[in-house]
Amino acid sequence: MALPPRAHGAEGDVHRQITEAVRLYEDLEYELALERLKRASGLPHGASEAVSISLLRGIIQADMGRWDAARQDFQAALQHQLDVQLPLSVSPKVSREFEAQRAKMRATLEAAPGRTVEARPGLIPSPNVGGSTEPWAPDATEGDLAKTSEGVRIAGRRVPMMSWVLLGVGVAASGTGTVFGLSSRSQIADARSAITDEELKSHHSSATSSARTANLFFGAAAAAVVGAVATWFFMEPAEASVAAGGAQ
Repeated sequence: MALPPRAHGAEGDVHRQITEAVRLYEDLEYELALERLKRASGLPHGASEAVSISLLRGIIQADMGRWDAARQDFQAALQHQLDVQLPLSVSPKVSREFEAQRAKMRATLEAAPGRTVEARPGLIPSPNVGGSTEPWAPDATEGDLAKTSEGVRIAGRRVPMMSWVLLGVGVAASGTGTVFGLSSRSQIADARSAITDEELKSHHSSATSSARTANLFFGAAAAAVVGAVATWFFMEPAEASVAAGGAQ
């Protein structure tokens, strides 16, 4: 759906600020990168942008040794999306801290009464459509997408957990590739406006590196999606035969 021109402008401003923050972070300009993220958070943005801002801010805070602030940023991102992955290559220490916060968040959600932890919010349809209190069934009005006690079914086939995991990885990799792609475009623009040969070579090198990284993430995203489709297609018959054997 096309957005109004004003919404397009706001979204573009947010992405520009995030892209510039990534570039400044790669140049070790941590304070300037945090300032860009602060500007981005003050602009109208959606949940995915909020997650990206929190993750990048957490990474920068951790690299600056501000661990308490980094943990708060990681928790803010994980509250929106528990299975999100870090969008940049980080040190093992930062990665371990992020995974520790994920484990704490998961344990908190599992301990909360009436709360369940889903693989990725928004990918699994709500079990309550149109205000009905009945669970989804194969003959539901939404077509051949159904959720029963056995899980989610698409075209009459149950979607295994591995497919959801691979799909989540694909979405995360695609989002990360987009960040690097935007960073590469910004660096190319900087190279075109460079005054000296040294600045031109520096911006061009950064743009090439970001573009290469973006292509790697896009390739990983495509492979993950193909894997998700393959596991959905091939795992169901095996599981069904096991269930049939157990019934006998």
